[in-house]
This record gives sequence, C-alpha cells and structure tokens, in this order.
Amino acid sequence: MNENKGSIAIAGAGIAGLSAALELAARGWTVRISEKAQALSEVGAGLQLAPNAMRHLERLGVAARLAAQAVAPQVLYLMDGRSARPLMAMPLGAKALERWRHPYLVCHRADLQAALLSACRNNPAIDIRLGETLSSSPGDTAFRLGCDGVWSAERDRAGFDKARFSGHVAWRTTLAADALPASFTNALPEARSVSAWLGPDVHFIAYPVKGGDYLNFVAITKGGNPGEVWSKSGDRARLQSAYRGWSPAVRDVIAAAPDWTFWPLFEMTEAHFLAPDQTILLGDASHAVTPFAAQGAAMAIEDAAALAETLDMPDRTAALARFETVRKARIAAVAKRGKLNRFAYHATGPFALGRNMLFALRGADSFLKDLDWLYAYDAVAAMRG
Repeated sequence: MNENKGSIAIAGAGIAGLSAALELAARGWTVRISEKAQALSEVGAGLQLAPNAMRHLERLGVAARLAAQAVAPQVLYLMDGRSARPLMAMPLGAKALERWRHPYLVCHRADLQAALLSACRNNPAIDIRLGETLSSSPGDTAFRLGCDGVWSAERDRAGFDKARFSGHVAWRTTLAADALPASFTNALPEARSVSAWLGPDVHFIAYPVKGGDYLNFVAITKGGNPGEVWSKSGDRARLQSAYRGWSPAVRDVIAAAPDWTFWPLFEMTEAHFLAPDQTILLGDASHAVTPFAAQGAAMAIEDAAALAETLDMPDRTAALARFETVRKARIAAVAKRGKLNRFAYHATGPFALGRNMLFALRGADSFLKDLDWLYAYDAVAAMRG
C-alpha cells in the first residue's frame, strides 16, 4: 500500500471522475467525489472501449467487473449505406488482442459506470457523496479535479470558453437482438461486430451491448442546437427523412425502434487542463470532442491514468506543465482523426468513389497499422517520456 499522499476532491462521478478516483487511490491519495445528482442513473447509450482505454481498465480491475456485460466484436465493417454492400471488413477480436495486447470492447455506458462505481465503493480511500456540489473553496485538499462534463461548472469557474455546438446530432436507440429486422441481420456476415454505414452527410453505427442481448444504434445527422440539454425525444419522421434512399437494412431499424433519443453533439475549441486554485480539468470538462473517432470515454480514462502518474513525480509543477502539453497534443491528434473519419464517412460524389477504391485496394492489415498510434498508446508511459 502506498503511503497516503494527501487528499483530492473531484467534481463529478462520471467516467472521468470515477476513473481518476481509482487511479489516484491506487497511488496513495485519499479521494472525495462530489456528484450533484441524487442518484447515478442509466444515462447515455453504447460506447466503444478501444485497447488504449482497456489497458488502464484491466490494470484497475474494472475490466473484470465489466466482462459479463461487454462484448468483444470480431470485426468492424464499413458498409455502403445505400446498397448495404460491405466496403471493408477489419478484424478485431483475437487480432486486436494480438496486435495491441488489450481487447477492443463495446458496452453500454451505464455498465461501464456501474463497474467503475463498484470498484470505487470497494476502495476505502474513496468517498462518494451524491447530491453534493464541490465547494468553491479548495479547503485542505491538495488538488481539485473538474470531471463534471461538457457544461462543467469547474471550467466555467476558471473562465475558459464554453462548449460549442458542432452542427451534428446523434440519434440513439437500442433494440433487443431477437427483435432486429431480418434485413439488418442478413446484411452482416458476423453478428458480433461493429458496423459503420456510410453515406452523404450522415452515417449510422451499430454494435452489441448488454452481453450481446441488445444492439446499440447511433444515427449521426446534421441538426440544430437545442441548447444545453443532454438529450430529448427525437422526431422519427425527421430521422427517416435524413435516411431516405438508404438500404432497407438501416431504414427498417429506424422504423422498428420504439423510440429515438436526440443528443446534440458539443465540442471545445481548445482543451484546457490546468486551472487556478490547484484545479485540473479532465474528460469532457477539459476537451469535449465529437464521437467520430469513438474515443470520448477513452480520452477521459487516459486523462485519469496520465494525471495519477504525473502527481507521482517529484517536481509536480514541471510535471503538470508537461501533463498539459502531452495531453493537449494527444487530444488534438484524436480530434484530427475524428475530422478525417467524418469526411470519409460523409463523402459524396468523386470523394466517395475514391474512398471506396481505397478501401478495396488496401488490405485490412494496412488499416490496422494506421491505428497503431491510437490503440497502442499508453498514457502512463507517455508521461514518463
């Protein structure tokens, strides 16, 4: 057991806050989490946990708690949204484990949060207070962490810019695996897969959650800014209009789902980590990004691991300055990849033709190699230099 290093206060019991608490407690810190919600409800939908996130969840013992509810997809399909023709099949499963030494998993956000919460509640160094807002006074804590999401009060208090609407919205739903339209299941050779269906200005993502009993669906379209809300009920007719002319495999899912929830996508113009009063921002409070690289949760988990390593260094002032530099560069690289994915997914005309030719000419191994910088990344090792 590490010698107690002091206390740290965390605002927010989401993925960033719970991950940070576990990382810091493992290194000898006493942690208090203040969460303004009275209860931690099942908010959100599915998320993807690439190997760069799983390396940390495995080390913390969270992966084992999540195992029954997570799914290891065997393949990633890129599909033509209109014809339902596979454009590329990239192996995951054992191939991901062999190449990046950690698995590629998909799960429901609530299941990840439950696994993190269970690990935190089993750690005597972590105190979680629901229905509590973190005091504006630093008190006797060595550091305070703002892990309070895209509309962070801690970011506001520091005077940094607010999140801006990206111009895109995510429509989300889940369907029981035994209730899927045949047109959808027949389009995919492997059921335990992630599929990204591409088309002009919109795309559609599907993968299993809840141990494979359900499928998570995300439809990304352009949309208006509804203000600072997490989600609201979506207008199915509007969603169907956005996918007019698409394959029945997608349109039948849109029609079959009992309801669709509409999530505006926000992003930060600039990442900020270090704030006044010994405050450090992590996760969406620091750098909300759009989901086109499927790395939102992973970046929060990386932030937590990198910070814990940073605070173990003898010269913390210099180490924190390096932490901000390293994490800003990492976030910028991931955001850049997200923009490239969005362009490729939504390409039209000759750009779409060129994209499809590239997928056909390059082998899957070449695309896997292109992801090494992202999925083989170790946030702890990066801080050690």
